[in-house]
Amino acid sequence: MVQCGQSTVRLVKIPFDGELVKPVDAYHWMDGARAAAALLDAGSRPDALLCLNDHLALGALRALHERGRSVPGDLEVVGFDDIEASRFSVPSLTTVSPDRKEIARAAVALPLDRIEEPAAGPLQDHVVAHELKVRERTGG
Repeated sequence: MVQCGQSTVRLVKIPFDGELVKPVDAYHWMDGARAAAALLDAGSRPDALLCLNDHLALGALRALHERGRSVPGDLEVVGFDDIEASRFSVPSLTTVSPDRKEIARAAVALPLDRIEEPAAGPLQDHVVAHELKVRERTGG
């Protein structure tokens, strides 16, 4: 069990299935549509799609619509970025909204720190604050 804000979420271990991961050439709407189409055309019946950005998610929504799949009725779709278009799709897209100011600050500061102190140790991940924006694509 994990506490998320005021809600408690039960974590369920699901085995990894590489067949459910669809690579894309780029992170554009058409790439999301192609990846979702490939997933469904291969016979997969996912409960949800987690897309690496909102453009992919919006493209996936189009492919799902063209194949008669209802979102959020048949499956749910989540993006990442919280681009403006995610608020205006019908229904609106659930997405992860990162702290863009912190991303920009880190994108400038971290390389400068490394230049100033090249022997600063191993590279590290930098996680910025983020918020899940639950909208209509997940039944929220």
